[in-house]
Amino acid sequence: MRRLILPALLLTLSIPGALTTVRAAQQRPTFVTNQQVTLLMKNGERRSGTLVYHNDSNFNLIANGEEKAYPVADIALVDLSGGADPSTQELNQLPTSNDPPELQRHMVVLRDGTTVRGKLYTIKETSISFDNEQGQRRDFDLSNISRLYVSAPGARQLYASRLSQSNPVTGTAGQAPNGAIVVAAAQGWADTGRTVRRNDRLTFEATGEIHFGSGPDQVASAGGKGGDPSQPTLPVPQTGVGALIGRVGNGAPFSIGAGPTTVTMPANGRLFIGVNDRELSDNNGTFTVTIR
Repeated sequence: MRRLILPALLLTLSIPGALTTVRAAQQRPTFVTNQQVTLLMKNGERRSGTLVYHNDSNFNLIANGEEKAYPVADIALVDLSGGADPSTQELNQLPTSNDPPELQRHMVVLRDGTTVRGKLYTIKETSISFDNEQGQRRDFDLSNISRLYVSAPGARQLYASRLSQSNPVTGTAGQAPNGAIVVAAAQGWADTGRTVRRNDRLTFEATGEIHFGSGPDQVASAGGKGGDPSQPTLPVPQTGVGALIGRVGNGAPFSIGAGPTTVTMPANGRLFIGVNDRELSDNNGTFTVTIR
């Protein structure tokens, strides 16, 4: 976010229970919105209070006369609607990438349902300044905003179960005689048949070998192709190509590997597993996966 610097003058602002006077030469401008909001954190927690913006890397809230800072990096969205959940149609307007382009990182939802993707520039007393996808700066009155999405991946994880119900991931897992799940490398995401809850801990163990292309060296175990550098186009870029990965609903994919590996579930919803490859049509082979 860009930062604003005021000319050198004394900036005095009043907040409940305190009177703070600061020099603009030493601190950036502060805006008290008098707007009650709820911050939905990426970990599922909710924090409510009066929104205060210091033009830094935090959103601050005043609650019970005390002000507390919350890092923007920990926030999925800012709710100004009074607690109404977003619709599935609204959630589907969010970018699906885990690293959206700069002018698609944030999304404003107006009270009439209009969505505008772009990048937050600053928050003022009664409005926000927002750069849309075309790079045009617009001001939106806070009273006309329902939600401000700060992290599209974070919001998608929070509402993964709702998204998975409306846009189910296709793919059917086979069953091995011992109850293990057989994942075909060419089929895409496979439904494990399990519905999980955030913070559930599941242990995965996978065997088998797949081919993620026609080349003789394009072979991987469930741990991924050894020695390959990470590839930014893979579902999980930091994990080797061909590795076993998972996702909850339509949430962000995560690494599993050959295991035994214990993974903490990031969200509520249906658990799917698959192969860390962006092009599946030339794949063959299977992994056999046990989950406990």
